[in-house]
Amino acid sequence: MFVKYLNRLVLLLVLPVAATSAPQNPSGSAPAAVKTLLEREGYGGSQLRRRLGNHLYVNTIMNGRRTALVVDTGCPFTLIDRASARKIGLGVEETKSYIVGVEGNAEHYGISKLSTLGMGNCTFQNVPVQVADESDLNLYVQPHLDGLFGAHEMAKFGMVIDCARQMMYVNPKGSSAATSQRLGQFLIGRGFVRIPMRLNSGHHLEIDGALNGHRVPLIVDTGASTTLLSASAASSAGTKMLFSDRSGTGIGHVQEISLGGNLFIHNAEVVVGNVAKIVGAGLLGEEYLSLNFGIIDLGGMNLYLRPPDSAPAKNR
Repeated sequence: MFVKYLNRLVLLLVLPVAATSAPQNPSGSAPAAVKTLLEREGYGGSQLRRRLGNHLYVNTIMNGRRTALVVDTGCPFTLIDRASARKIGLGVEETKSYIVGVEGNAEHYGISKLSTLGMGNCTFQNVPVQVADESDLNLYVQPHLDGLFGAHEMAKFGMVIDCARQMMYVNPKGSSAATSQRLGQFLIGRGFVRIPMRLNSGHHLEIDGALNGHRVPLIVDTGASTTLLSASAASSAGTKMLFSDRSGTGIGHVQEISLGGNLFIHNAEVVVGNVAKIVGAGLLGEEYLSLNFGIIDLGGMNLYLRPPDSAPAKNR
């Protein structure tokens, strides 16, 4: 949901983010143990790709047409760009409702339904979507992306997103408490920290966080290329501004970000800006999710992180 705003801000942070983003899997394959565990539970896997600008996306087939969507846990729903909706012949029923962007900008959206949405070896049917102008998504970089794959469908099918290894696992039968428990035990045994997630009043995935000891909630947002703090939250936490433009948007230095009280990011560089109320204190973006080997279990509503300087997770 917040990709559009961060597209222009990534130019400010492209140096640290692009240079240090996801730890890569040299073989290009999924981590064997997680893959095996989930496949035994009936999950199918989809390979994710990372676009310049630090966006994770998945190649999809919508109503028989080849497309691609940003994997966006920060968007409560699946959102299709209007131009792409026309390309695939999607009928749209307009509404009087608005979607609100990170800066508070609002625009009308329409509603529709995809007959089929395929990704990897899974195909979903009758997928409800919203339709709005997302053309800014493709202003600066390629390949072309057709919209955002949101958290509603992820939760419905108990999806597991491996941010660093760039895989998404889907259970066609829906979420499974038993599978989430086994996955959690497996990851914790390999040095991961479990951070409970919840849905806030805006239907965004949220975790408990702290900035230099000041407690704040943060939205878990794979669609945000960089971590973003509201100007008020950054100021209250004593964030040191390294750079800012006339609008007040800039780069800040946070001595310590605490996530769930058990995972700590030291000397963090973040985007700081004046944002809409819906954003709250800020967004935990893709760069720190991937740097900390983030695994998001939508079925179990847990985020798992492992510090990059810890011992490698054996047989992960």
